[in-house]
Amino acid sequence: MKQKGIFITILCYFLLLPSIGLAIKEKDQQHDIKESTIHSDNHMMHENKNDHDDHDTHHDHDAHAQQNSEKNDNFFDDLKEYENNEKDKIDDHDDHDDHKGHEHAMQINDFHAGHDHEDSNSVELTKRGIKFAGLTFDIVSKKIISKSIELPGEIGFNEDRVAHITPRYPGIVKKVNKNLGQKVKKGQLLAVVENNDSLTTYNILAPIAGQIVEKHLLPGEFVGEDSTLFVIADLSTVWVNCDVYAKDADYVYKGQKILIQAVGTNRKLKTSLSYVAPVYNTITRSMIVRAEISNIDGKWRPGTFITGQISVATDKPVLVVSNEAVQVLDGESIVFVPSKFQNSFEPFVVKKGIENNQYVEILSGLSEGDAYVSKGAFELKAKIVTNALGGHAGHGH
Repeated sequence: MKQKGIFITILCYFLLLPSIGLAIKEKDQQHDIKESTIHSDNHMMHENKNDHDDHDTHHDHDAHAQQNSEKNDNFFDDLKEYENNEKDKIDDHDDHDDHKGHEHAMQINDFHAGHDHEDSNSVELTKRGIKFAGLTFDIVSKKIISKSIELPGEIGFNEDRVAHITPRYPGIVKKVNKNLGQKVKKGQLLAVVENNDSLTTYNILAPIAGQIVEKHLLPGEFVGEDSTLFVIADLSTVWVNCDVYAKDADYVYKGQKILIQAVGTNRKLKTSLSYVAPVYNTITRSMIVRAEISNIDGKWRPGTFITGQISVATDKPVLVVSNEAVQVLDGESIVFVPSKFQNSFEPFVVKKGIENNQYVEILSGLSEGDAYVSKGAFELKAKIVTNALGGHAGHGH
């Protein structure tokens, strides 16, 4: 019976085996389809996600590019500011090290003579250098200006009223009637001389009225025909002789007013020039101008040192710059003007006219309306000179 049951079981297994296989196969196919569908859905989802990500990525890229651009702009601005700050720090450091205790001294590193400029004498400054140099600026303009010329001089005899007295014949002085300093009248007896040839005497008479300012004879002395016995000067008038040098020669003329003052006193007198020499003195390299003044009271003594003052003014407005702006470099008058380079200045050669303690007339080299350095030009010139002496011109260090 037990064996019959086993047999039936085996028979049922073989009978049901195909059905079971088919069912398993169908189940496997359904599983494959399901997986395929899931895979397809996943793939589509993945593609959609990628598209979305690509869109987001593109949007993020544009925003990022804009941010980068802005960052670049900010970066360069920040960089420029940083460099300026660092430059100021260096300036501060140099100022502390090189000029401690000298707050108003120039900073060498703030100047760059000839730096990248065509003119080797141009000077470039930092803003801090400009501040330390105390530079100020002005515009070339037109003004009527005047100036006073001071001339050294001396009171002298009126040479038209001086007599040099000599003997007519050689001989021995028999008598002297007048002494040094005495006043005499015209025709008055001065001395008696005996002629050696004729042994007769003759009189020496005063040819003009005046005062004896020189006496060169004594009784018993021999005098020749070329001997000067007396010098008589009429001191009622005297000459004021002044020296004029080349730089002022063009401003003086006959008839010009002159104020004279005795050196060391308050004695003053205003008069006019009566003579202007046509040539220079070969020794002093100056020319003489002269005024004739009254000296009835005898206070203007010949030999007194005086100063003469002449006022000169332009007859119309002329181009002028401040007096301090004009410097002398290599024997030429110069004025510093801003160049085409920022914070850089170039020396322009100018020709001067009248100048006083405020302004200088500019005859050539600048035009009306030109900007120029009105104060601080000396510091600019000094930098050019020191750079040239140190062999640093053109390097700025």
